[in-house]
Amino acid sequence: MQVLSPYTIQYDVIHDDDKVGSASRSLEQLSNGQWQISMQSKIKYYFLKDKRQETSRFEVVDNIIRPLHYQRLADTSLKSDTTLIQQFDWQNGLEQGSYKDKKWSNPISIGLLDQLTQLLAVRDQLLSQQALKPIDISYRGGVRHHEFKVIGQETLKTAEGDIETAIVQLDEKGRERQTNFWFALNDNMLPLQIQRIKEGKEEAKLIATDW
Repeated sequence: MQVLSPYTIQYDVIHDDDKVGSASRSLEQLSNGQWQISMQSKIKYYFLKDKRQETSRFEVVDNIIRPLHYQRLADTSLKSDTTLIQQFDWQNGLEQGSYKDKKWSNPISIGLLDQLTQLLAVRDQLLSQQALKPIDISYRGGVRHHEFKVIGQETLKTAEGDIETAIVQLDEKGRERQTNFWFALNDNMLPLQIQRIKEGKEEAKLIATDW
């Protein structure tokens, strides 16, 4: 896969044109040959404090991403702390997971991804100049069907200079939410900007400051 090159991206988190926190995303290869993608964020906005850490350890077999272990830790001032854990056993075709008081054990099939590895698949399709295909992700014991589409191009003005990007939109079926990604056309399709929109209003935007 063309996207399997280690990187680290630092972001500012913007809400209503104000910086309210920071975030980072990284990809690294582990000593056993597996890969790990991580995402961290820390936000403070008035009375709201939110700190999150996500990691996904995965392998690539016959050019197909196979998640192995996904974990998300969330600490939010207005909610109880939550931990989401998913273990993927591809030899037996089974996923086991837990979230709050819920536990599950579900059959899985090749192609199923998690919240972090799905972006690797999108980047690889863009780099290969393939049409973007729908992606199924495992989420809290169920499966979500995500459809991505290229909606345009934009030149981002960054500290590294002007960066040409492709804008890709994720439309989550059945939910009033969209996520837009700006992928660097000449920099391995790294996600340099991410925007979350809910019910037509921007919730937050991540803008890359260093990579």
